Amino acid sequence: MSEKMDRRQARSKQLMREALLSILEEKSIEGITVTDIANRADINRGTFYLHYRDVADMLDQMKDEAFEQIRNRILQLNPKELMVYADRNEPYPKITLIFEEVERQAGFFKVMFGPHGDVSYINRFKASMETQIFNNLSYAQPQEENRLVPLEFLISYMASANLGVVLHWLQSGMKQTPLELSAIMTNLMNYGPLTSSGLRIETPKIESRKRSNHI
Repeated sequence: MSEKMDRRQARSKQLMREALLSILEEKSIEGITVTDIANRADINRGTFYLHYRDVADMLDQMKDEAFEQIRNRILQLNPKELMVYADRNEPYPKITLIFEEVERQAGFFKVMFGPHGDVSYINRFKASMETQIFNNLSYAQPQEENRLVPLEFLISYMASANLGVVLHWLQSGMKQTPLELSAIMTNLMNYGPLTSSGLRIETPKIESRKRSNHI
C-alpha cells in the first residue's frame, strides 16, 4: 500500500511540475497561484500543500534540484583530462554527461532561461562555472606568468562562452546530440575561437558523431 501511495505522490508531483512549467511559458512566476497549478495538473489544492508551501517554494525546489544535478557534473571536469581526449580527437565524456543532463531536463531549462524565466538563475550557473574554472586553472597552472591574459578575464570569458553554448543549443531546437555538443565544446575549449573558426589552421578537429551512433 505504501509503495502504491509513493507512486501516486510521485505522479502528482510530476503533474504539478509539468503544470508549473507550462504556465511559466505564458506568464511570470509572480502571477501564478496554487489554484492555477492545481487546475492545470487536475489535482486538488490539498495535494499541492503535501509537497510545497507555496508556488515560490515549489519553483525554488525545482531550481535547486536541477542546479545540483548540473553542478555535480561540472565539479568533475578536469582541463588536463580534456586535453588528453582532444589530443585523441575524441569528445570529453564528462562534458557529454553535462549535456545529457541538460537534455534530460530540457523542458525545465528552456522555461527557466526563456522570457518568463529567472535571470538570477542563469547567473547562478555562471558563478558556479567561474568557481570551478578558477579552482581547475589554479591547480593545473599555478604560475601567473605563464598565462597570456589575467586570470579573472580568462575565467569570465570561459564561463560566459560555455554557458552561451548551452543557451544557444536550448534556444535553437537542440538539433545536436549531447555527444555532438561535447565534440563542439571540446574543440572550442581546446583550440579556442580563432582556430575553431578556421582562421588559424592547426590539427584536425574532433568530428561530431551522429545521433545514430549515440546509444
